[in-house]
Amino acid sequence: MTADDASAGDPPPPTARDLVRRRSRSYAQDETGRHHHMGGAPERQPLLTDEGATLIGTSAVQLASRTVPQLQAQRDRVLAAMACAADELRFEDAARLRDDLVAVDAELARRT
Repeated sequence: MTADDASAGDPPPPTARDLVRRRSRSYAQDETGRHHHMGGAPERQPLLTDEGATLIGTSAVQLASRTVPQLQAQRDRVLAAMACAADELRFEDAARLRDDLVAVDAELARRT
């Protein structure tokens, strides 16, 4: 009995392409809003707009990297800044801060 006789009845071994085509599960990860980086997200990040660059503190990456106590402290800071801007009649700034407050509240609600 030779090697040719033994392998005559066996199917040929699968190729790499055949193995890849038969993957039964997806390897995609769920989107959590977190990105890989060293340490936490910076406190303020630049945001490019039509008017120029502004610094923001409530991007999805920043909020996802904060802990619940940090988010609560940030909520208190934004709320105080919004009240101060409204008292000084800076209504556009107060509206922007209100939007930041909504983003922080949404992240806190997502965590609880």
